Amino acid sequence: MYPLIGITSSYDAEAKKFIIGEDYPGAVQAAGGVPLFIPHHSEEHVAALLAGLDGLLLSGGGDIDPYYFGEEPLPVNGCIDPLRDGFEILLTKLALKKGMPILGICRGMQVLNVAAGGSVCQDLNLRVDRPLQHMQQAPRWYATHNIKLVKGSMLHGIMERESVRVNSFHHQMINDLGKNLVISAIAGDNVVEAIECADDKTFALGVQFHPENMYFKYPHIFSIFKAFIEACTRFLSSKKSLFLKDI
Repeated sequence: MYPLIGITSSYDAEAKKFIIGEDYPGAVQAAGGVPLFIPHHSEEHVAALLAGLDGLLLSGGGDIDPYYFGEEPLPVNGCIDPLRDGFEILLTKLALKKGMPILGICRGMQVLNVAAGGSVCQDLNLRVDRPLQHMQQAPRWYATHNIKLVKGSMLHGIMERESVRVNSFHHQMINDLGKNLVISAIAGDNVVEAIECADDKTFALGVQFHPENMYFKYPHIFSIFKAFIEACTRFLSSKKSLFLKDI
């Protein structure tokens, strides 16, 4: 069985084009999933869209409108896409309610947190006195700083190591954690680098780095996608079991 994985996208308003990096579907396919590009559109279709998926991958992109976590925008807040924000947050809320596996990457981790009732720091320099370089000047596949994994976390079990070097392309960070989420990795400057669902029966994982740009060079990074697709395959099997019971 090949689970169908919905991957959210960015939008270039000037070119009027939806955009998705090729490494996202590449990583999903390499791990055994079937990628499906999801352009954000009317929120009224979210439930119907989600019904056809077996997993949700929230991709990276611009900043989330602070409105969604009860703040006014500060000058350091970057470009926002209101349609994408509303669509993805609702999509994630429903996916969490259904227990569908979720993998959030960079912005996607922040969307996961906000959808669960958490907040985002609009610029990490507002909270961190001596930050590491989180907007690296190096190839996207290259790991530039270390993160420490929380022992006993799902991510720790997936990667089977206590620390790992990752890439970094962000200026915002997790602030207050959303409901039923826990921290599973931090950087040396205490910036949150991964969060996950506190319920170990639900695969909901967010990472601040970009594993889709690293998976083909680092097997331990690829293990994130393998674990995600395995969870999606189990979710697909459970849906089929429920369908068979109903006929």
